[in-house]
Formats: sequence, C-alpha cells, structure tokens
Amino acid sequence: MKTFSLNILGSEYKIKTDRNGDYIFEIGRIVDEKMKEIHKSYPQGSLSKTAIVSCINLADDFLTEKQANNESMNRRVTLLIEKLERVV
Repeated sequence: MKTFSLNILGSEYKIKTDRNGDYIFEIGRIVDEKMKEIHKSYPQGSLSKTAIVSCINLADDFLTEKQANNESMNRRVTLLIEKLERVV
C-alpha cells in the first residue's frame, strides 16, 4: 500500500491505497474544487456542513451521470435489437 497526501480546503489528508497516484490526486482535486465552490457560496458555514453539502453535490453529479449513461446504453441496446430483428 502507498500513502498519498491530499490537500483539501487547506487541510492535509493522508490516504493509504493500492490505487494509482494520478487517480488519487484527481479525486483529491475534484473534492477540493467542490469544497471550495461550496465554501465560497456559504463562507459562514462550518467545515462539516461544507463537507456534507459537497458530498450531496458530488453524489448528485454521480447519479446524474450514471442515469445518462444508462439511458444511452438502453438506446444502443434497443437499436441493436431492432437491427437483429430485421435480419432474423
């Protein structure tokens, strides 16, 4: 296992993982950007509230992307089924 240091909203976090360093640093960058975005909008909020709102936003982004990917996959499968039905 490797240890990586991530700086998120001015605090350092040590992460132990078997994942690739570039991958971990990209995660850290995404989290840091979201935390800064939320903190800028609500500077009076506590760090824990900033973290919770950031998590909610990131989960929303994830689920929105997942739904879009599922819809795209469903359209592709439907088109392939239609093509197969024409051939058969």
